[in-house]
Amino acid sequence: MTIHGIDVSNYQSESYGLTGVEFVIVKATQSTNYVNPRHTAQVKRARDNGRVVGHYHFLVAGNVQAQAEYFLTHAAPKAGELLACDWETNPANGTLPSTAEKDAFIRAVKRLRPDNRVLLYTGQNLWLAKDTSGYAGDGLWIAQYNGRPGQPAITAPWLIHQYTSTPLDTNVANFASRAEMAAWAAGQEAEVALTDAEIQRVADAVVAKLIAGGGVLEGTDLSRIWGADVVPAARPPYNNPDYFKADGKTPDNTAWTAGYAQQTQVEGIRETLARVKAVQTALAALDPAALEAALVAKVAGLQITVTAPKGS
Repeated sequence: MTIHGIDVSNYQSESYGLTGVEFVIVKATQSTNYVNPRHTAQVKRARDNGRVVGHYHFLVAGNVQAQAEYFLTHAAPKAGELLACDWETNPANGTLPSTAEKDAFIRAVKRLRPDNRVLLYTGQNLWLAKDTSGYAGDGLWIAQYNGRPGQPAITAPWLIHQYTSTPLDTNVANFASRAEMAAWAAGQEAEVALTDAEIQRVADAVVAKLIAGGGVLEGTDLSRIWGADVVPAARPPYNNPDYFKADGKTPDNTAWTAGYAQQTQVEGIRETLARVKAVQTALAALDPAALEAALVAKVAGLQITVTAPKGS
């Protein structure tokens, strides 16, 4: 599922329409010498009406650290608001910042504002033909005016698709609701509950795949199976009167202990083999397409965040 939003700049009014709009991303700055004169008022309108808010900077070649600082100073983002790098050809001189400059700018903004999500905005053609790193910060905002919302012609994961510029730049974001997008922007993880049956099916499929591919169960897995199923409680010493030391009086469980260890090893092997066979049987009856569909439906909208170490 997706939600709709718009992005605006000085070309749009300060009282743009909000019908059907869940998020608004406003141009803040360009280079180190331009501030959108309508930025403050356009952002206020989105904030006052409870929309998810974002700010973007039009990147030019050269001095990306200074541009990052300039952008954040003038955008003045609040916690939970999106930040974006607009990476495209400069119409004034036909130049395009390098991939390295684009990446450095995004990383600089992330260092300066570690609690805000930082996105990359770029066109589908530039992403496919000019980008050499595949780096998009916390999410890719892709522009392709193909009239098919949510269907940009790229294989990389995308967060926002700008699919038309008529009558203004219109987008869809890969979220089920405004609340979900706001939670993600604020760094909150969505909670998704799987049923026991779904968890079991996933576990069986993963283990079976490992086995089919030549993988083995880890020692910790064997210990868990052993501890939970084979030896639920430590057995007391087996004081069979046949087990004594040479004097015939002093109990000696050494022989029994060795036999017990051998016995339990055999039991463990049998138990493990039985579980492997059960998993193989489950795999044979498993419908991968149905499993995938069930999981996709269950975790729809779940966003996974990987936070890079500082300085990355």
